[in-house]
Amino acid sequence: MSANTFGNAGFSVLLPGARLEGRCGPTNARVRCHLGLKIPPGCELVVGGEPQCWAEGHCLLVDDSFLHTVAHNGSPEDGPRVVFIVDLWHPNVAGAERQALDFVFA
Repeated sequence: MSANTFGNAGFSVLLPGARLEGRCGPTNARVRCHLGLKIPPGCELVVGGEPQCWAEGHCLLVDDSFLHTVAHNGSPEDGPRVVFIVDLWHPNVAGAERQALDFVFA
């Protein structure tokens, strides 16, 4: 999904005590894949009112167009929560729609 502005990849680092208040992603044409790299106790992700669980070495697919919050309620000794995030096309977006979105949002 790298051909348009909705496709991103990068590391997300959240320090103990940090909280990202409710927000929504810009489109429902993508899903975000979170690969858990370091997940201390007390980290939480709530998407559309449903708690989600990260696990180290595992991927979690999230539709971030739903209201979501992130928090690291662990102690300073736990260190940061680290996930690698990459955007993928939502499976319900057809090939022709993908091409059109790439053209419009390139």
